[in-house]
Amino acid sequence: MWLSSRFSRRAAAIAAPLVTAAALVVPSAASAAEFPLRAWWPLAEGSGQTVRDWSGKGNNGYLGSTTGADSNDPTWIRGGIFGLGNALRFDGVDDFVTVPDSANLKPQQVTVSLWFRGSSSPGQYKYLFARGGDACTATSYGLQTHFSGGLGFTIWDGSSVRNSGVADATVWDGKWHHAAGTWDGTTAKLFIDGKEVPGSSPNPGEIDYQGPSGDTILGGYHAGCDLLMRGDLDHVMVWSAALPVDTIWGNLSALFNRPRR
Repeated sequence: MWLSSRFSRRAAAIAAPLVTAAALVVPSAASAAEFPLRAWWPLAEGSGQTVRDWSGKGNNGYLGSTTGADSNDPTWIRGGIFGLGNALRFDGVDDFVTVPDSANLKPQQVTVSLWFRGSSSPGQYKYLFARGGDACTATSYGLQTHFSGGLGFTIWDGSSVRNSGVADATVWDGKWHHAAGTWDGTTAKLFIDGKEVPGSSPNPGEIDYQGPSGDTILGGYHAGCDLLMRGDLDHVMVWSAALPVDTIWGNLSALFNRPRR
């Protein structure tokens, strides 16, 4: 079983409907072996150094730059999405989570899904999620703020960036919001709270995993230079498919339209 009963029931109650709805709309989810969930970090631990992956793929991470306590550790906080469970707070200065390099985080179609909160924009070109890095050049795929201080999703093909539409800085309003970036091999898209942000254009390519190498980082980009977020993260997921996020969100609107703190 990729969801173990020893973990937090509250966290599972929040995210399990998303997993279930995805299974209904993703054809490759016919069996557990084919199910496209590649990593699921509910950030439910509330203490300690380990960030567990509930997907069954073994992509466990740890706070900061070492498996022991260090100055790069973000802070556990109570009250994640809907005010339940736990989340992580990043100071924008030196905090991040490290997930060791893994082949199953290198698909050619991808969805990155997470919940985020911040009372103001972290600034320009700060990452919430980055899969590997190439000095200060690029990540294979990631969610980052842009020149506006808002939020976008990017993939790197080895020579150029594919950009989604960019949400403006009003997403940093002190409330929890859901962000999902998708890449289907042709178009990068960004969804905020289930609605696609306009501005993306078809531009086929393959995600480059040769240049951007190394660890996956939650809460920033850490590869020769640090581009770190200020704010909170909860329930981070990676899928090896471009999920129809708007359809999934529509199916779960009764849950996701509840007031957020």
